[in-house]
Amino acid sequence: SLLVCGWRCSLLFVISFCLRSTVRWLIPQILTHCFSFLQVLSSSKPSSKTNSLSIAFNSVEEAKPGSVIGSVRLHDRENSEEGEVTYMVVGGTDRDGTFVVDRLTGDVYLARPLDYERDERYTLQIEVDDFSPAHPSSTLVHLDIDVEDSNDHSPQFPEDPLTIVVSESMAPGSSLYTFQATDQDGSGPNSELRYSILHQWPDTPGLLTLDSSTGILSLGQELDHEVTSNLILVVKATDSAQDVSQRRWATVRIRVLDENDNIPHFGRLFYSIEVPENLEVLPLFTMRATDKDAGESGEINYKITGEKFFYFTIWTLNDPISCPFGFACHNFRLD
Repeated sequence: SLLVCGWRCSLLFVISFCLRSTVRWLIPQILTHCFSFLQVLSSSKPSSKTNSLSIAFNSVEEAKPGSVIGSVRLHDRENSEEGEVTYMVVGGTDRDGTFVVDRLTGDVYLARPLDYERDERYTLQIEVDDFSPAHPSSTLVHLDIDVEDSNDHSPQFPEDPLTIVVSESMAPGSSLYTFQATDQDGSGPNSELRYSILHQWPDTPGLLTLDSSTGILSLGQELDHEVTSNLILVVKATDSAQDVSQRRWATVRIRVLDENDNIPHFGRLFYSIEVPENLEVLPLFTMRATDKDAGESGEINYKITGEKFFYFTIWTLNDPISCPFGFACHNFRLD
């Protein structure tokens, strides 16, 4: 039969589905329901020319579904004789039903959680029909809803823990690394990050500097692998939110590579020994040099120069100087 708006403005249908099997003991009976909502609109539109109106709301990102964020109510009726005013969404950018407008009151409800990072603004086109017998009218309301970002994301470092490898020969002032943490909050203070060194081991004042705004880690003093071969840092990234800020930490290890920057040293500048002539071949003297470099850079090779007759040789295993041949009384200088 025909639907009449005066009978009921909305109808709710409950549809049941039942699946039955011919073999009842094998497959049980399955029953499910779904709901359908039907809104009945009046077919008698106001005859006057449609007006246009723009309204803007702000809604915070943390607003809870079900809350009223505003109203587009244009008229207040003291009694029912003045006619009914209805509100209906007829267009806009809200495709997933984030907002619902009450048909009779014009109140705008939040139906789904807001996410500033997904949608910063919604636009609704709401048709307001005034069925007043004296002055019927129709108004198209353009409603803009701006979502205010809340500081609901903390900074994230792309790598944690992080290892940085540098050479001990790097000059002071050189850039070692640039930290680039990200914050998924929208533009503005909620996503503007500042960096600081929370802890440093060993704690050598002035050895490292960290630019708080750019995240550039620079060398403040000369490095020495023999003094410090590893450094451990805890770097903190904090957003610039005006209320409660979010922060995140990252652990950083700096490995200082050794360079061949030290020369070997003997224990003395001059050695003098006396041995009898006609001595058989045997070790005469053991001398050692030291090199503060590590690895291959610290390995020492020995060589005799300035001795023309090859009376002496070096055993590299224990580094002794030996005499392979007998010799008469002479003075020898070995460089």
